[in-house]
Amino acid sequence: MHEAIGLAIRQILRRGESVNPHELIGTLWRLKESSADMALREACNRAIRLFAGKLN
Repeated sequence: MHEAIGLAIRQILRRGESVNPHELIGTLWRLKESSADMALREACNRAIRLFAGKLN
């Protein structure tokens, strides 16, 4: 899960955007949807649930 979060943060920073929870969740979702790697998809799902839970 930490690797998925790190990958998402790198993508956000590469685009020159600031990292906020909503952008991080959106980037994790896009990573999950675009990956064929089932381990990465599950890691993204866990990270999304983690951050979404903190927003509520």
